[in-house]
Amino acid sequence: MTLTGWRAVAAALVSGALAALAMPPLYWLPLAIGGMVAFVWLWQTAPGPRSALLRGWAWGTGHFAVGSYWILDAFFVPPADFKLLGPPIVAGLALLLGFFPGLAAGVSRAAVDRWPWLGGRWRRLLLLALTWTVAEWLRGHLFTGFLWNPLGHVWAFATPLLQVASVVGVYGLGTISFLVLAAPTAGWRASLTALGLVAIGGGAGLYVMSSSAGGPGPLIRIVQPNVAQAVKWLPEYRARELADLVRLSREPGFDRLAVVVWPETAPPFVIEPGSLALPIMAQAVPPGGYLLTGAARSDGAPEDGVWNSLLAINAAGDIVAHYDKVHLVPLGEYIPFHHQLAPLSGIIGRGSFESGEAHLTLSLPGLPSFSPIICYEAVFPGAVTGEGERPRWLLNVTNDAWFGVSWGPLQHLVSARLRAVEEGLPMIRAANTGVSAVIDAYGRVLAELGMERQGVLDHALPPARPATPYSRWGDWTLLFLLVVMALAMIAKKPSSSASNP
Repeated sequence: MTLTGWRAVAAALVSGALAALAMPPLYWLPLAIGGMVAFVWLWQTAPGPRSALLRGWAWGTGHFAVGSYWILDAFFVPPADFKLLGPPIVAGLALLLGFFPGLAAGVSRAAVDRWPWLGGRWRRLLLLALTWTVAEWLRGHLFTGFLWNPLGHVWAFATPLLQVASVVGVYGLGTISFLVLAAPTAGWRASLTALGLVAIGGGAGLYVMSSSAGGPGPLIRIVQPNVAQAVKWLPEYRARELADLVRLSREPGFDRLAVVVWPETAPPFVIEPGSLALPIMAQAVPPGGYLLTGAARSDGAPEDGVWNSLLAINAAGDIVAHYDKVHLVPLGEYIPFHHQLAPLSGIIGRGSFESGEAHLTLSLPGLPSFSPIICYEAVFPGAVTGEGERPRWLLNVTNDAWFGVSWGPLQHLVSARLRAVEEGLPMIRAANTGVSAVIDAYGRVLAELGMERQGVLDHALPPARPATPYSRWGDWTLLFLLVVMALAMIAKKPSSSASNP
């Protein structure tokens, strides 16, 4: 049966929404298979490129509306000044993100209409996987990018299958995922081949994960203060919040630590040179070690602005190193053109952070070098380390309290795990309200503190792996995969008189 008109668009919307339930944290994988098969089927039966684009757009809108519903929570955090804007903004975001699957469907259908020999079942699958990947890559880069819930995350329940990302990144993992999930549209042989690929990928992943990467590193304490966003910045709570951070940092075992880690913007005020808070924060520095904390940072000159930063503080209360967040959240952490449109940005926002200049690798005496990643930056593959010498670990500090107990923090954790796999580096993750975690270089969560729990997590730093192909060459490995697929797709082009399979 072929659906037409609004029925086809409605079917696309529903199948895309159901496919989102296969993403973290539910992992209802059969819905991913059904959703991708429906995407291909609706594409195949569309009358032309415009119709295919519309159906793909509807599919993507449903998919991202369900997968990103949790953004609504941020608009209802007291004082909830902009709660009425929440539903239309989230709906608008789903429409915007939905355009990318629509673009993949429209472009690929235009290619088939121009070159009908591409319409064969296996060529069709390769073509759609190619255009899907290009569209997903564009989603991660255009307009500062928003690579949330890429298709490769569907396998996050099975860590061995994630190891493909160490070679071709999460974009390449998404390419292979499309081929596997949509394989039933190419017949039973393709379906069996897909099952074989999953088995081979899982076996190879288990083999890679069985290798020894070296011994453990220094002992690190992650502090999870669990401060609700509604009260975090209220003046009457600030002293107590700082006292709680210090108290948790100094719990038994403090003398054995090398590092204490606080989450993003942990101190509830701006830290500047000579700040009265620094001597208090220094009480959380273990003997001979460091406090690594997220903080709002100022140079002391109001006209220079405020940065969302990671500070390294020693026992004397000195800031010995810092990193300023490079990839800020549009409309969340800054208003575009806020300097040029200062009166407008003051009306529609709560102020803007300044952007840092570059990702860094920090080297502190007595500590393996590391690259800081602040919150949203963990979403972007190939953009989590600084130039120069490869770090030995990644540090992700975040504040997901804006999103309560929703899917958002759990999906964010999966992004962090994929960055560890791609780079072959362990990650220490400190979150205000959870999930704080110790992640090894294969993306395994070795220890964690769940959402809305206060406490500390002590763990030795896991070892790093040798540099992965993706950490060496980035998206060039993805390009190589796509070129191979394109060559396979155009190989043995049938003659014009041959019928389509």
